[in-house]
Amino acid sequence: MLLFGGDDFMNEHRKKIILSEIKYWKQNNLLPGRYCDFLTTLYAQGDEQHKEEGNITSSILHKEKKKQKLSVLFILFIGILLAMVMLFIDNKFALLFGAIGIIILLSFATFKSSKQSIILPTIYIVIALLLLLMSLKLWSVFFSQQPIILISLLIFNCVIWLFAGRLLKLLYFTLSGAIGLICIIAYLVF
Repeated sequence: MLLFGGDDFMNEHRKKIILSEIKYWKQNNLLPGRYCDFLTTLYAQGDEQHKEEGNITSSILHKEKKKQKLSVLFILFIGILLAMVMLFIDNKFALLFGAIGIIILLSFATFKSSKQSIILPTIYIVIALLLLLMSLKLWSVFFSQQPIILISLLIFNCVIWLFAGRLLKLLYFTLSGAIGLICIIAYLVF
């Protein structure tokens, strides 16, 4: 032990290992960021190098959050734009625009976003609303004289929401699908 500076060397080595583990936990979201910052401050004991690393990490996280917010706004803009196109165009091409939008959003959800971000739930919500609008447009363009088809399409949307909520473990989809089905059944009964 005396060859390496005694206990100071071992304590410094342990501290570096612990700090690198905390950094790993923070990067991989194994613990909330504020807990990791607290533990880093606790183990670094005022070490300036770790304070600078913390500032750099918080700067990077701030930029990532800003990117996520811009992505969410862009997705919402695309969803609103497609909804407007489907609402105000009275022909079959509105359905084509909606289908293309859903395919683009699904591919973006599959390849670009992680489970930790807010982007994925936003994409799912926009897709669900676009699918509902497409169902309503389908009914109004082709089957407007048959209300049973409208009810069938609404039931289909609610079942998809229920299935997606259970499959993806998203409570808001499960509740939306269940409440929608209850409302449709209540309408049919009363």
